[in-house]
Amino acid sequence: MPISVKDIQEKEFSRQKRDGYNIEEVDDFLDEISDQLSVLIRENMALAEQVKALQTENEKLEASASAPAPAAAEPAPAPIPAPVEAVSSDEPAYDEPSYFKNLQLTLRDTLINAQRIADETVAEARKKAQEVITGAEEQAATTVSNAKAEAESVKAEADNIRKTIATYRANFRRLVEGQVQVLKETDSLFD
Repeated sequence: MPISVKDIQEKEFSRQKRDGYNIEEVDDFLDEISDQLSVLIRENMALAEQVKALQTENEKLEASASAPAPAAAEPAPAPIPAPVEAVSSDEPAYDEPSYFKNLQLTLRDTLINAQRIADETVAEARKKAQEVITGAEEQAATTVSNAKAEAESVKAEADNIRKTIATYRANFRRLVEGQVQVLKETDSLFD
């Protein structure tokens, strides 16, 4: 069982006549521990309030950034007791059972919210990854389509060039043959 501020304040040591502890020193030390523990508890409570405020702010930002989630799906955050300003040595500075109960509820809510945020982040990352993949596939299909069209165009141009060359050769051959025929028909060109 954890030691509370009240346990420290009420702790009494057995008194020995010889070689015992100095009672004043022990009491002073226990008072110092009690004071420090009280400060730590107040700081813890203040930090818990800051966590709650940041969670509320985060939820508001998420709600404004995306569609609101159903209110029944998430548990309501547990109230956190206000920090205690003064500590008296007669009574404890806080209600220990409710403090730890509220701390437990706050931690549970924080873990639930963290898990929800992690799940949303993973879902968003998967969605973005799918969008990137879809975009890349569309770009690849467009690139392949353009390359095929360009290849067909180059092939058609090459076929046209081949036909033009074949036509030119055929025409040139006819011209040469025609000139040879003219030379054969005429016995002498220079007579």
